[in-house]
Amino acid sequence: MYDFHLHSNFSVDCKVPPEDMVKEAIKMGLKAICFTDHIDLSLDQDKSKNVLFNIEDYIKEINKLKYTYINEIEVLKGAEFGLQLGLIDEYDELSKNPFDFILCSIHSIDGERIFSREKSFESDYERGQVRYYTELLEVVKRFDSFDSVAHIDFIDRYYKFKDIDYEFSDAAKELVYEILKVLVDKGKALEINTAALRYDMKSFHPQDEILDMYKSLGGELVTVGSDAHYAEDLAYGIKDAEKYLKEKGFKYLYIYKKRRPYPIHL
Repeated sequence: MYDFHLHSNFSVDCKVPPEDMVKEAIKMGLKAICFTDHIDLSLDQDKSKNVLFNIEDYIKEINKLKYTYINEIEVLKGAEFGLQLGLIDEYDELSKNPFDFILCSIHSIDGERIFSREKSFESDYERGQVRYYTELLEVVKRFDSFDSVAHIDFIDRYYKFKDIDYEFSDAAKELVYEILKVLVDKGKALEINTAALRYDMKSFHPQDEILDMYKSLGGELVTVGSDAHYAEDLAYGIKDAEKYLKEKGFKYLYIYKKRRPYPIHL
């Protein structure tokens, strides 16, 4: 198994040291893991609001673990970029760091966090979906320095959390179709994120219809990650995701090293 979306205490929302994650992965028999700790820059002039770890320390720590456990597991270093329009240049600069893998995600729009204690996001799910997917479409059009889009239908997790009934609106479907076309044209991957199952969602991220759309457009690059923030969530649902991909007609999942995709036969 391979888990290419997990966090450590280099992320603000995780308290688990990277080595604890590595030891747990070895116990579970994983072949490779890639840390993808959060980098969420703020549009605010107050740069203290940036969610950003010390990249030099991070690289040093993950490299140390890579060589400490080289005979037991492959340990790779990545990042999850929480992108916003208006910050493309800053993320381009960050992407020059020696990451193996970069996830593109949307956690905020126009400086407004989707999940926030201070303020609720759009209560109308159709408006919320359109805002979210419009932002993501513009981001993937303008930003090239990523490898895979993480939890593409993340917005649905918000409505599930808020107990708001939602559907995949027609307007959202049109936007998602355009996003997927951009991914295929640019040779970017789509992530199967198993965390949706931990949140009692109807399916993985992405939902069935989105994955079918991606495949119909010729999309082949798929990465798989648990989005674990706790050691016990490592590799959660990964075997089920691999089975699901096979049932959908995919022959490979992909892992990344030095920003290059490598196929793993399912």
